[in-house]
Amino acid sequence: MPEVIGTIITDCHDDPTRSRQELRFTTLFGVKPTFVGVESYSAIQAAGSLVDVLNVLTQFPLADNNRENIILVNAAPRGEDIKEKWDNGTPFCYFRLGKTLVVSTYEGHCLALARDLGIVDEVELLDIPTVTAAAVAWGDLTEAEADKINHTQFRSLEFLPLVAYWLWQGKPVPSQVHSLKDLPSSKGQVWHIDNFGNAKTTLVADDVDFVAGKPIDLAPKVRATCYNRLADVPKGQLALTIGSSGYGKHRFLELAIGHRGRAADEYELSIGSLVQFVNSPVNR
Repeated sequence: MPEVIGTIITDCHDDPTRSRQELRFTTLFGVKPTFVGVESYSAIQAAGSLVDVLNVLTQFPLADNNRENIILVNAAPRGEDIKEKWDNGTPFCYFRLGKTLVVSTYEGHCLALARDLGIVDEVELLDIPTVTAAAVAWGDLTEAEADKINHTQFRSLEFLPLVAYWLWQGKPVPSQVHSLKDLPSSKGQVWHIDNFGNAKTTLVADDVDFVAGKPIDLAPKVRATCYNRLADVPKGQLALTIGSSGYGKHRFLELAIGHRGRAADEYELSIGSLVQFVNSPVNR
């Protein structure tokens, strides 16, 4: 098998859990993965991280398009609506972008941002008991091992790396094509707060008709002025700038305050905060 680059994006990221995930990945694929921890149940942060990782692996200058990449994404939403739809939480699914394999939790925003940017519009949905039964048939699991995986609470640890390995090997993993059209929109949210207090949003320039110097009204009741670069922002000015994150030509806009201000603190923004472009008057 050719050398791969591996990435794990997950909300299960305390040190012991991280070490077990990294070791399982290394055992299966022979490489230590890049590890990206996101906040608990934060599918929107996982979504932005996935887009960033896909951009580096497939769009970065001199990226090796012949190398295989494996990305595992796990940020499972909870709630009664999920329990009503799925027997043991949101299912996993996968898609390929060239030679990059992405295996992810399905529900919520994990894949919605990639869909909204035109990266993927359908996935292969996986049913765990059906997959483990196939693995028993081709000799990779015993009946007891399959039963344990079918009933585990720890699916991202017990099932996710195994199914990614089988897919990478080209095993006939049973799946069903499923459209992403019914996932919720990812637009107009904060998906990450960086260590400078800047808020990365899911908005791109076309969403707000971005023009340098233009004031933009945002929710919650804030007005930001468009600047191409953070270096151009006057001291104390709330700005909407073109950030470093995104996919291809689509760069995510960030809310920042000039000269070391912390926009997230000043405007009480957190991951998942709505900053949807609105046409209402600004009161601040």
